This record gives sequence, structure tokens and C-alpha cells, in this order.
Amino acid sequence: MSAYKAAAFAVLAALLAAILKKEKAEFALLVQLAAAAALIGAVISGASSVVRMLTTYTARSGLDTDAMRLLLRTMCMSAAGEWAAAFCRDAGLSALAVTVDAAVKMLLLAACLPLLETALRFAAGLFA
Repeated sequence: MSAYKAAAFAVLAALLAAILKKEKAEFALLVQLAAAAALIGAVISGASSVVRMLTTYTARSGLDTDAMRLLLRTMCMSAAGEWAAAFCRDAGLSALAVTVDAAVKMLLLAACLPLLETALRFAAGLFA
């Protein structure tokens, strides 16, 4: 799905939800959830082709595939955390949003520990 199609789809869903909100608020919520699910599905399908392309280029270049996996994992974790926190803020749950942000940051740090260990070993080798 192109960015233009996604934007048009989101605007139409928002207009439909706004119209329905006056009469049937529960249907407006269903429209919003369905639109969000459809857009997330489109993003995931687009992201899978990007991951395949990056994996192919990484293999061809001879770079470390573990580093590319770590990069992709942290990018996906960060995006998922941002979406979850934004959803919590939109629902009026700002305390939960802050907690989600903090938890995602700690999980990102934990995911990057192998990279930090490698960097520390490299630095120790330079000064030994």
C-alpha cells in the first residue's frame, strides 16, 4: 500500500468514525480499530519486503548478519513501543504510556547488551 493510499484510507476512516460517533459511538470505535488493524497489516507486509532486501544486501556485502538482525530487532521493538505508548496516550492513560516507554527503553538496552559487550572487548583490546 502506498503512502497516499494509506493516508486516504486513514482520512476516510476518521471521517466515517466522526460521523458515526454522534449516533453510535461503539460503531465508531469498531471503525477505528478495523482501520488501525488494516494499516498495521499493510505496514507489516511492506516491512517484510524491506527486511528481505536488507538481508540480501547484508549477505552480498559480507557484513555481519548478526549486527543487521540486532538493528532490525531494535527498530521493530522501538516502533512497537511507540505505537503502544501512543495508543495508551490516545486512550487517556498517560501513566501507562510512560511505563510502556520506560519498559521498551529497558528492553532495547537489554537487546543491545551483546553489541555493548563486543564494543567493550574491542576497546579493551586497543588499550591492552
